[in-house]
Amino acid sequence: MSAVQLLGIGFACVAAGAAVSILPLRALGRAVTYVGVGAGAAAFGASAVSVLAGQGTAMFALSPASHVALRLDPLAAAFTLIISAVAAIVAIYALGGQTADEAGDGRPAARSCALIFLASIAICTADDILLFVFAWELLALAFYVAIAFAGTDPRRSSAAYLTAVITHGAAIGLIAALVLSSRGATFELSMALHTANAASVVSGLAFVLALVAFGAKAGLLPFPVWMARGYTAAPALVAALMAGGALNVAFYGLARFTLGIGGNPPLWWALTLLGCGALAAFFGIAWGAAQRDIRTLAAYSSVENAGIVVIGIGVAVAGRAVHLPLIVGVGLAAALLHATSHAFAKCTIFLGCAELVSRVGSTEFENLGGLWRSLRATTLAVLVAGGSLAALPPTGGFAGEWMTFEALLQAFRTQSPSAEISFALTGAAVGIAAGIAVVAFVKVIGVGFLGAPRTAAARDAMPSRSLGRLIGLLLGFAAVLGTGVAAPQYLALLRPAIDGLSLTGATSAILAEPPVIQPAFAGFSSTWPLGLGLVIAGFALGFALLVALVRRPRGHAVPVWTSGGTYRPWTQYTGTGFVNPTRVVLDAGIRVRRTIAVTNDSGGTGRVTYESETREFFGVPFWSAIGALFLRVADLVRATQSGVIAAYLSYILIFVIVALIAYPAIRHW
Repeated sequence: MSAVQLLGIGFACVAAGAAVSILPLRALGRAVTYVGVGAGAAAFGASAVSVLAGQGTAMFALSPASHVALRLDPLAAAFTLIISAVAAIVAIYALGGQTADEAGDGRPAARSCALIFLASIAICTADDILLFVFAWELLALAFYVAIAFAGTDPRRSSAAYLTAVITHGAAIGLIAALVLSSRGATFELSMALHTANAASVVSGLAFVLALVAFGAKAGLLPFPVWMARGYTAAPALVAALMAGGALNVAFYGLARFTLGIGGNPPLWWALTLLGCGALAAFFGIAWGAAQRDIRTLAAYSSVENAGIVVIGIGVAVAGRAVHLPLIVGVGLAAALLHATSHAFAKCTIFLGCAELVSRVGSTEFENLGGLWRSLRATTLAVLVAGGSLAALPPTGGFAGEWMTFEALLQAFRTQSPSAEISFALTGAAVGIAAGIAVVAFVKVIGVGFLGAPRTAAARDAMPSRSLGRLIGLLLGFAAVLGTGVAAPQYLALLRPAIDGLSLTGATSAILAEPPVIQPAFAGFSSTWPLGLGLVIAGFALGFALLVALVRRPRGHAVPVWTSGGTYRPWTQYTGTGFVNPTRVVLDAGIRVRRTIAVTNDSGGTGRVTYESETREFFGVPFWSAIGALFLRVADLVRATQSGVIAAYLSYILIFVIVALIAYPAIRHW
């Protein structure tokens, strides 16, 4: 079966699932929808693998007037494979039963998943500008539906509105970028980008607009505010597909627009990407570490990891700008590897949150604790996913961040002072972000799952008996580990995408000494994630054996000493208390507002209340000010709508005169 036929089957399955979710079939409708998503994921994944395995680019087009044109080349296949794998895991987990934070009978959440998946694959495979824009807007609409109607969070309305404003607003920049790239000469997306001159001023403006559009979807500064609220308000099951799957369309778009454009891009494109990625990586995890809710922390972690993927793309663009094909390949390999590891880890984290909502009723740190005894599968899955997001071996997160860091160490090969300085500063930001990520995810495991239960719900939590949920969590666990353990094999599968855009055999250079991976340049550095993981496990096992074999004085257990008082769950570290040293050090960036209030009761006894709040640089007040500016402009425009025909004729006359005056310049452009 050809890749095109598999694409058609995939679209048919997912579209049928979305249609079934509208029918009044209640629980059956929900299950059938996820069966359609799972079947579509299998078809899309098989289509992507067939292209990456050497079948060649798959293309399909109806008549030009229909604007239905699909193109599955190696780059699109790489991201289609990532999104499809995440959708398959989510569908299997969802078939295990409705979660506690899904509204109604679960069909709105299922419908949202189907629409998000359908739109994401359409974005990656669209080769027509109008189809690409349609799919982009469909994804924004699916996000709105997922946040506003699929969940039970009381803040869902405001979160959905904020998400819609930012994502639909960013679409304006995307449309403008596409118009500037195509110059109105063609609707074929690949042709429009290939024939555009990267060195022109028009292409530079198109790059900036595209960066704004894709950056808004990825949560780059100043846009992460919608992710922190949207991922929390949507059902955790849907958020797993949003953060693990749909987020990758932003990376696909950036790679397509920067590396798919004709000619060599200017170096300032790469430096801009590196700067945006470094800021997102640092501030994303800094804000995330200070959060009190696992889902909000995971949302800001997506900002951090999006920044790291954008850094990899920036390295690739820099390599193209300075005519170093191997650096193009190293940067792209790092971006694809880290995008994959983040997709699986974030999907698994949110599926773990779905379990917490169903079993405990909350994902706030102060309502958790002691869950490793009862929710063992959830604890194991979140532990491995958190280890990947903290870049610990042998997970995929370690392999992705290691490749990104090694790519940045190739700065000296560019022979450009500006590139060398930017690479060095970006590498420092990645290193700091990795350190903060360790603190953040130690908090997730230590405060959320270890220790003693902080509430009765955490103490009485019982594991789910659903086989589907268990399989979904274990698949997420295996995917996170597998991306790191099988990193060489995975990069070999992505060879057509990496070598096709780098225009050289970069993958062979990266995999020159199996089973290790290296940054393409022989003798520079190398790592073997599986081997490193085995060494760490060996040391741990050796220490355990040493403890078991060495005789020690007999001990006896005594109650924990808590300043002379009886031990209670509240004497443990809180989530806020655990990261307080980090918050103090990063206070200027995290912007913590602390409030201490003293109140006296009727007996004259004083009570001290302490509260702290983390404020983003570009939070709701920032976007409210932007919205107020647009409203003022709208008021001015509204004033011109007088209803007098003479005024409208005057507007037309003025426009015609200006157009005639500017026509020679427009024609030359």
